[in-house]
Amino acid sequence: MTDFLSNPCTLILLGDIVGSFLHYILHMSFYEMRKFFKKWKILVFLIYILTGVALFYINSWGIAVINLLAGILSYLVPLFICYKVNNARGIIYFIFFLAIEIILESVLAFCVEGLMSMEGGKVSYEAMMPQNFAIIVAFQIILVRVISLVGNKEKNKKLDRELFPYLLLPIATIIIVVFDGISYLGQDGYNLSQYSELMVILVAINILVFVLLDKYSRLMILENTERENKLILQADAETMKIATKAMKERIAVSENIMKQDRAMRHDRRHFEALLQTLLQEGNTQEAIECLNERLNQEPHGVKKYCENTTLNAAITHYVAVAEEKSIKVNISATIPAYLNVDEMQLAIVISNLIENAIHACERVPENERRIDINARYKSQLLIEISNSCADKIVLDAEGHPFSNEEDHGIGTRSVLNFIEQTDSEIRYIAEEKTFKVRMLTG
Repeated sequence: MTDFLSNPCTLILLGDIVGSFLHYILHMSFYEMRKFFKKWKILVFLIYILTGVALFYINSWGIAVINLLAGILSYLVPLFICYKVNNARGIIYFIFFLAIEIILESVLAFCVEGLMSMEGGKVSYEAMMPQNFAIIVAFQIILVRVISLVGNKEKNKKLDRELFPYLLLPIATIIIVVFDGISYLGQDGYNLSQYSELMVILVAINILVFVLLDKYSRLMILENTERENKLILQADAETMKIATKAMKERIAVSENIMKQDRAMRHDRRHFEALLQTLLQEGNTQEAIECLNERLNQEPHGVKKYCENTTLNAAITHYVAVAEEKSIKVNISATIPAYLNVDEMQLAIVISNLIENAIHACERVPENERRIDINARYKSQLLIEISNSCADKIVLDAEGHPFSNEEDHGIGTRSVLNFIEQTDSEIRYIAEEKTFKVRMLTG
């Protein structure tokens, strides 16, 4: 057994197996496995095994730079195949882990002359000892455990972008270790003590920055949460304002219809008497004209765009607003009477989207103003609203429209709040002279 563990190839193989397992731990800590691989976990196991075998084969070449690249790929390949990569922190933390790991391996290797030469970038494993291997593996396990426990796992693309500059430190550390190591092997009388001290300092700095990075990311998450809560309150207030405004308008319309109906009921007896007289006297044509005029005075009913009463009312109201502003509206909607989401919330979302489309159309010439609304239901509701616009709408890094004008953008945030609450999907498409939004309800 001792002879078996003393064999450098055995230690390399064991190291690569442990490395693949630690990569698996990091992956599971920061990312959700894809549905397919949740069902077929044996494939995940095989992917990690194949990655570990490939890494062992490459490491056996003994080329330092290729070893480094292979180590990075052995982490990234299973990650992007088996997991949903929705944040960058798992990768950022891995680079820190890699930098500290390389420092430790280099110091131990130089201290025991584990790297005999660097001619042509070649690495020799002849002096690799089981004791050194055990130290490295123990340190790796502890480091991965710490990263898994304290590392921030929340999905936040803005935070990921702000953390990327911190990658410069571990990358610079790796470069220093490699080039300083080459210098150590290429010179006589190189001070190993100074090299070791430098490595210890670099490890301390990397660990310190990693801790500060974690604290900073958590403070940013807290700040973003507070900001989002504030925006949600603003969106709720705007939602209530829109709902109240729509309700007042509907009440006003209803009262107007009721007044017209009372007035017409009051006049109906006189009209019927007049119609009877005209018919009795044989004035058929005059009776028909009188009847047509009366029918034209009848209040019009609500136009039916879809089967869902709540959504139909919202669409009807904003279509009327659009037509008052000389906007041509085309509607094709097959929305059932009952949906799997809150109909009032969805009606407010659609109202927001149509209202945004109306505002965009107001900035183009009247003969170019148009809004197209298409809705189809098949277990989920797919809605597309397309409108003309004066200029190409600018989208933010998340792919959402934004405005620097005061009190603008609250409606959009209200829509995004609905999307998050209902696990729906939305996509904004900005084209020349045209803006589209597609929404798939959860």
